[in-house]
Amino acid sequence: MKVKKYRIRAIGMLIAIACASCGDWLYLIALNLKVYEQADQAAAAVAILYMIKPAAGLLMNSWAGSIIDRLDNRKLMILLYAIRIFGIAGMIIATSLWQIYVLVFFVAAAGAIFEPASLPYITGLIHKRHWQKFNSYRAIADGSGFVLGPAAAGILVGAGSVEIALGANIVLLLAAVIICIALPSVKVVLEQSSEEKWLKIWREDWRLVTAFSKKFVMLTLLLLVFSCITVMTAAVDSMEVAFSSEAIGLSKPAYGLLVSIAGVGFVSGSLLLTIVSRHFRSIQLLAYGAAGGALGYVLFAFSQNFLSASAGVFILSGALAFANAGYVTYIQEHIPVEQMGRMLSMYQSIEAILIIGMTAVLAGINQLTNVAAAVQTGCLIMLSLTVLLVIISKRTLVEKKPDIL
Repeated sequence: MKVKKYRIRAIGMLIAIACASCGDWLYLIALNLKVYEQADQAAAAVAILYMIKPAAGLLMNSWAGSIIDRLDNRKLMILLYAIRIFGIAGMIIATSLWQIYVLVFFVAAAGAIFEPASLPYITGLIHKRHWQKFNSYRAIADGSGFVLGPAAAGILVGAGSVEIALGANIVLLLAAVIICIALPSVKVVLEQSSEEKWLKIWREDWRLVTAFSKKFVMLTLLLLVFSCITVMTAAVDSMEVAFSSEAIGLSKPAYGLLVSIAGVGFVSGSLLLTIVSRHFRSIQLLAYGAAGGALGYVLFAFSQNFLSASAGVFILSGALAFANAGYVTYIQEHIPVEQMGRMLSMYQSIEAILIIGMTAVLAGINQLTNVAAAVQTGCLIMLSLTVLLVIISKRTLVEKKPDIL
């Protein structure tokens, strides 16, 4: 009975992840269209949306970890889902751009906190011996959203309106909330409520992260290099539409097909991951997946036609399924769950700064030269970082889970 209940809980968590992933894609596409229409087809208005998310992450992640490790993660996840639901509901009835931007900020802020809050919960919910296997299936759950979300958005927007697509996102988030309510709490709270001032607690937590990073230098270096690779993927992705149109000459339908191929690549990589993951260590999945992803990006960046671009996005999407699963498992294996919220939040605040900076750098290169040069520069930097990541992974494999500081 216990084994059956455990499996049901794991499957329930995967279904919640799939619902949220599909909803995220519905939200992204529908929101872009709503803002584009509301702003009388001004591209600059849509560009602002891509600045709000990293800005919200930067603001929230610098302190959110201090709260995450001191609260019941399941209850916090439910609260964050609720904030996103009410925020999206507000967007449906919003009548001005500034109202939408404010609501987008709150939804983005809740999303920024959700990731470092959910991983400690999943780490406690799933048995240690099943972490890598669960993360392999999680890649499929995320991939299903990658494929189904844009397709559903196209159908709902085409047959109805942007508001209907946003409403469907609310339904999916409600389903995720119901599942989270049914799941048990996992007692991984670091400490009892403290009477200390939050400013003092926040400073102590930053000292803890700094001390941890200094004590486990190679672990920290490995995670930071992978974060830099993630930063480069985000910066390159921000120019993907312009590159596909200007450098390769793809039409809108062709670009839509390219996105679908990327989704198929991610699902294919995820399915392969579930078969072969037990034969690899998490650090190998991380390093080799990142290497394959970088090669796929380089192939895409130097593509001259649809065929080579399709091969590039298929390879990079499939490889990133391996890299992401390896990254999550590696964190679970080497960062104490009691510190995970703070570590992830504070590392992600650094990542947000780098994303904003690198996006600006590539935009500057685009202005000085052209979009192809900007994307190719970003992908070559990514490939160089991947070589460094593979070297680090070969030289140091951290076996022992660090003790709590």
